[in-house]
Amino acid sequence: MASGLLKGAVLLLVSVLSWLCVYMKGRYTVDVRSLPQHPRSHQPPYPGGTADNLLWFLQVSDIHISRFYDPQRVTDFKQFCTENVEVFKPPMVLVTGDLTDAKTIDRGGSMQYEVEWRTYYGVLKETNVMERTLWMDIRGNHDAFDIPALHSNRNFFRQYSSMGQTGKISYHHAHKTPFGTYSFVALDACLNPGPRRPFNFFGYLNESSLASLQSLADETVHSNMTIWMGHHPTATILSPNPGIKHVIRNGIAYLCGHLHDLGGLFPVMYSMQDGGTLELELSDWMNNRRYRLLAADHDMLSFVDVKLGEWPVVLVTNPKHAMFATPSHEPLGRIRHSTHIRVLAFSPDPMEKVIVWLDGVRFCEGSHVEGPLYICPWNPADYGTGLHTIAVDVSDSKGRTRHQEHPFSVDGSRTNISFVQTVILQTDWLVLMKVVFLLVFTAGVLSLPVLRYSSPALPPGGSSLDSAGGAGCGAYPRQFVHKWLSRLSLLTKVDQLYYPLFCFGVYIPFGPWFYGELIQGHYGVLFMHGTYIAGGYVPGLWSHAYATLQVRNTMKGLFVNALFLSLLS
Repeated sequence: MASGLLKGAVLLLVSVLSWLCVYMKGRYTVDVRSLPQHPRSHQPPYPGGTADNLLWFLQVSDIHISRFYDPQRVTDFKQFCTENVEVFKPPMVLVTGDLTDAKTIDRGGSMQYEVEWRTYYGVLKETNVMERTLWMDIRGNHDAFDIPALHSNRNFFRQYSSMGQTGKISYHHAHKTPFGTYSFVALDACLNPGPRRPFNFFGYLNESSLASLQSLADETVHSNMTIWMGHHPTATILSPNPGIKHVIRNGIAYLCGHLHDLGGLFPVMYSMQDGGTLELELSDWMNNRRYRLLAADHDMLSFVDVKLGEWPVVLVTNPKHAMFATPSHEPLGRIRHSTHIRVLAFSPDPMEKVIVWLDGVRFCEGSHVEGPLYICPWNPADYGTGLHTIAVDVSDSKGRTRHQEHPFSVDGSRTNISFVQTVILQTDWLVLMKVVFLLVFTAGVLSLPVLRYSSPALPPGGSSLDSAGGAGCGAYPRQFVHKWLSRLSLLTKVDQLYYPLFCFGVYIPFGPWFYGELIQGHYGVLFMHGTYIAGGYVPGLWSHAYATLQVRNTMKGLFVNALFLSLLS
């Protein structure tokens, strides 16, 4: 009987895991073929041998200018604003949050330091970068630490930033060109009021904020292309239905930062949302000095992530990278009708050679058109089926070289974005933390009265391990588990243990955790479901993770002691 139950439990576990694998594959894999095609997919203009229908721009994120740490950040940031902006000459630079660090010297606390903001804005003024390009900056969670309200005099973004001085928090910029309009929409999901660390990691949009963003989205419907930008990945933004992903669904891409590189584990993190919108997280400037070059060539988006000081910088815009093809947001059919391979090559020094390789065979030497554009005539029909590889080798007059390659297709074949990266960027972490808390709370707290008022029988043969054959958890795992549950049941019958543990466990999700100065000069009350402070309400975000750890740590002693008694008995 017991053996049958064990086999049934194993079968159930395998079934659940199999279902979970199928669910995750469906949940995190976008069937691009089922997406509607772009209405101008096969209509001209087609990528050719002239420098038209081409726009490029830059992104940088998580600068973290600090009064205490790494002054080289500022020096290198000046270099970016002078040399890089001068070489690329982009019409706009997108700066996706965490402009300043706002952490105390011991890294344990947080507050806004005006000197950090003066330094950031001082670099912009000293380098005249705002006169040479449109500097589109937006707040990150560090820029919202310890701020009671948007109009507070501690919200230095309003005074020491390019866009903050215009009074804009979330905003839309329509960039008009002779070949169309390109929309750039910035969304600010920072908490308002903004608590100190550690309760200011996730973003939040209320109904009013979401409606305002929908109004901005409505302004972009006639644009050639829409780029969304923000600090928080969408997975870390809490928003009411229909949700932030629904609002930004008209965009070809959402550019963000915030996660840095997850401690070096993921230097790049990309994903695709259900509707085909790309979500492209950029590694930080703070430690990695990363920035991103993006280009819209005949309304097809390409990009490359670059480290400061790496020259030349190369970006193939036609044919574009097959992994990031979004058929509903860009006219991919134009690749099939194109007449030229198109390569952008940038360097502070003159280019010497641009060599193009197709499927490992040297194809041609690129011809310079104007600016950074190099071209090679080609016949896409020669590569009409399946995936192929394009590679470019570039060298400049100082002998610096760069090799860049990616897969491409003419018929819509594609490679998939990393599953792990997709899970990180597309999992609803807020819901997941709530589910994990519920499971831990059920197993750790709600099981106590069940154990207290039940009386599991001891394993056959008495209470000693010897009577079970002397093997314990080796030969008789079921008897050992049964014995552990018996000891656990006995411990819950001790009033001095049961009532404090059960009452404290129940108190965690319902009672206030503490009352204190959560924002300088403003006291608040923290519950698991949220915080009441500065006349406002901030929903519980990180608090579910802390509550899970608290329940685990509170109940761990009881369960471990029961295990210890089982081994001794």
